[in-house]
Amino acid sequence: MKKYYKVIAITLLMVMFLISFSGCSNLQGKNNDEIVVWCNLSNYEVLQVDAVAQKWAKENGRKVRVLSDKGDNRAFIAASKENMQPDIQFGVSHDKMDKLNSEKLLAELPEGFLDESKYIPSALKTVSFNNKLYGAPISIETYALYYNKDKVKTPPETLEELIDQSQKLGFKYDINNFYLSFPFVQVNGGYIFNNVNGKYDVHDIGLNNEGAIKGYAMIQDMVQKYKLMPANIEGIKARNDFKDGKIAFYFSASSDISDIDTSDINYAVTKLPTYNGKQMSTFVSCRDAFVTSKSKDKKEVWDLFKYLLEETPKGLFKTVGRLPALNLDNTIPEVKNNDKEKMFVKQAEYGDLIPNVAEIQALQSSNKIYMLLTAGKISPKECGDKIENEIREFIRKEKQ
Repeated sequence: MKKYYKVIAITLLMVMFLISFSGCSNLQGKNNDEIVVWCNLSNYEVLQVDAVAQKWAKENGRKVRVLSDKGDNRAFIAASKENMQPDIQFGVSHDKMDKLNSEKLLAELPEGFLDESKYIPSALKTVSFNNKLYGAPISIETYALYYNKDKVKTPPETLEELIDQSQKLGFKYDINNFYLSFPFVQVNGGYIFNNVNGKYDVHDIGLNNEGAIKGYAMIQDMVQKYKLMPANIEGIKARNDFKDGKIAFYFSASSDISDIDTSDINYAVTKLPTYNGKQMSTFVSCRDAFVTSKSKDKKEVWDLFKYLLEETPKGLFKTVGRLPALNLDNTIPEVKNNDKEKMFVKQAEYGDLIPNVAEIQALQSSNKIYMLLTAGKISPKECGDKIENEIREFIRKEKQ
């Protein structure tokens, strides 16, 4: 009963918070004597950030307003043109950073402000432009390999070992999800867009080269040759089969830990295996924070910004399991001492960023193409042709 009342109390608090602080996406301005933070995270996380901000405000005799921001880049740019932007933007998706930088809305970090050695390298790339830092990554998300410890005594170190063990013990995941299956493409030499000196060349597409086609063949073989899973497998079905002990291996993000923990399964998480001596790489997505270039009260804004970076990771992890963008040596104890969570950080250190260019939207239909591939209705080469054609057609339409 006490737990019930606690949940009700927290819910009411959150509702009151949202009523009081809604509307920042409607371009609210700010008073000159306050520091404003727009927060692009879930409602529960906004409460966490606000609690930390108010503690700083009390200690420093300043007024801080934290607002839940559900707007997009256009809303932020529009607000900036009317001088209604916040001082700090916290939790923005990394794919928005390039556009905000091109609009000159990001303030460069003061020299020595951030200890880069503490962060996952791929995460730092999301806030780095022309070899200068214009923000800080606050969290990362990637995926790794779950395995049943009662069925698997030693996790596979190579892809060949994974396939061999899977034929006997079972392996399922959302195989038609382009991003989850991309490691099989990447490890063979495929890529989405070539990255040249920190810039993506969207005309240099690596999803139909020899390596990518070999990767598609591997993906198809897992269904058609090895019969590891049906072609129409869905992520929920794969996760439930893992929870029920029907399969030994499952491939997904750290967000599934809380659900799998509700079962009695004895499991662990490990990084992806190697193939031909090369580590399989996963996609990494980030949430970033930055000080806006038009913020006027810079000294105290930077002080608050640093305080938020240092004091929010623990609360955000406990609230929704958000993994800090810090490397394994420097992350919070709750992650470092958690054998499951820390493996996602380790995998992220091998990860690649999802390209933050508009052309990435062309891959929205790739899951449907994968469905044809895994069903055996198209060949690996035809899969590559279709994906590349989708991207080039998207680029062609964008130019019109």
